[in-house]
Parts: sequence; C-alpha cells; structure tokens
Amino acid sequence: MHMITRVAVAACVLAATPALASDPAPQVTGQTTAQTAPVAPVAPAAVPATSVAKNDIEKKDPMICQRVEEIGSRLRAKKICMSKSQWEEQRRGDRSNIERSQIQRGMDPVG
Repeated sequence: MHMITRVAVAACVLAATPALASDPAPQVTGQTTAQTAPVAPVAPAAVPATSVAKNDIEKKDPMICQRVEEIGSRLRAKKICMSKSQWEEQRRGDRSNIERSQIQRGMDPVG
C-alpha cells in the first residue's frame, strides 16, 4: 500500500515539475505593444560545473545496490544502495571489528 502511495506522489511531482519550471504568462496591463520594451531572448543556462564533476565522480565511484535479508524473516529483505567506496569502507570496518573481537577473545583470562 505504501509503495502505491509513493509511486502516485512521485508521478504527481514529475507531472508538476515542467509546469513549475516554465516562465509565468506575461501580465497584460492595457499598454499597447508599441509602448512596451522588447524583451531580449534568454540564453539557455549552461550546465553547471558541479554536475559535470558529479558525473565524473559517479563514473569512478558507481552506486551499488544489494538486497540484504532482514534478521528473523525469510521473506523480507532490504535494498541498500551505497557507492563502491562506501561498500569498501563498510567491509573494512566489519573486518576490523571481527579482528578486534578475535584478539580480545584470545586475551580473556577467564577463558
């Protein structure tokens, strides 16, 4: 049910985006066209450098999504999306935690 609601909201937002992005209609105030100043055409906006840099970063560090089963459920799974470098950092952190727990277990005098 929540998925349908999310899809419906996303569709409404996508449908409304062009309407919000367009220029508003010029207001007619009773002046003749000879009295109004000509409007210079607006040049299209150039692509910002940040989006170009972002595309380069995405190519070097792509997003990777994995489905992870939730503990206690055979049917339910979560989709987790992170960049490649974030997955590598996650694996390094997990590995260091495992090594730390193995070292501490060996040093436990109680045994």
